Amino acid sequence: MNYHGGDIYRYKDEMTDFSSNINPLGVPESFKEVLIGELSSVTRYPDRLYRKLTRSIHDYIDKREDEVTVVLGNGAVEVIYKTMQALPVESVIIAAPTFSEYRRAAELSDLMFSELILFDSCGRLRTEALIEAVPKRALVVLCNPNNPTGTLTPRDDILKLMETLKARQGYLMVDETFIEFTSDYPGSSIIDERMDNLIIIRALTKYYGMPGIRLGYGVFHNMELGQRVNGLMEPWHINTFADLAGQTVLYDRKYQEETRKWIREESDYMMNELKKLSQFTFLTTESNFILVSSKKHTALEIQEILLKDNILIRLPEGFTGLGEYEFRIAIKDRKSNMKLISLLEEIA
Repeated sequence: MNYHGGDIYRYKDEMTDFSSNINPLGVPESFKEVLIGELSSVTRYPDRLYRKLTRSIHDYIDKREDEVTVVLGNGAVEVIYKTMQALPVESVIIAAPTFSEYRRAAELSDLMFSELILFDSCGRLRTEALIEAVPKRALVVLCNPNNPTGTLTPRDDILKLMETLKARQGYLMVDETFIEFTSDYPGSSIIDERMDNLIIIRALTKYYGMPGIRLGYGVFHNMELGQRVNGLMEPWHINTFADLAGQTVLYDRKYQEETRKWIREESDYMMNELKKLSQFTFLTTESNFILVSSKKHTALEIQEILLKDNILIRLPEGFTGLGEYEFRIAIKDRKSNMKLISLLEEIA
């Protein structure tokens, strides 16, 4: 069962999609220009080794090619799936509530897995409880900032977890798909931590507003493990347009600055407005979405009301540990945000 947001295709009318947390600035102009000029490139195969694309990512994360192995994926999900197949682990511990694809990746890799409710009511990771639950030779999967809570786990907690896993012959996979939205980026990332048992997952999907391009990547300080994951990838799994996108937008400083300005302004606006609605509570976010809880109506009831105005929200289905009164909303442009707040005010 697919529990992701963004299922706009089941509706005849055009929807304002608050269920899918994509940068509302849309496709960077820099990529549009390159795309038009390079349309003829589809008449030839991409570079099977993706040399320019990989170099672009190394430049973006400020890591030399002899420091880390970058593994490209058809979206972040492919890297997650292939990594679980390659790791020498016996089980997977997933800090929930979180992204459902971690569970599916473990299932398809025939790995025992446990989804443990480790984020408290304030969205904080209960690090000590997680450490106590980790057996030997396990992979721990942590989304940071976490989806759907939007909360950021402090660096010191992650380092403590990594040290524990190293002592227990385990690995830590940190999904940083939303990390560029955080207020302290790049300081909020742990990509600089040189630990052989650390795997970082990222993507262009959310921050660069291009989910249809399907480009993700993994960063491995354990270069041998990275090469092993690379060896599981099919040839030419990154299409020409995704290849061009990565080579272009990662250098687009203007788009990155505009995104930082947008997320600061709109996240503050949304949280300040939500505070005024007595029938709702929410978690303070470090990402481009907010987890909201209703005191009166279920998320499904709220969705049915909002659908009359062609608005989608993310229901709790698929998130282990969320209740029926909780739902996630993306942070969008000001006009859309104002419309949603107005409708929620009427529901309250």
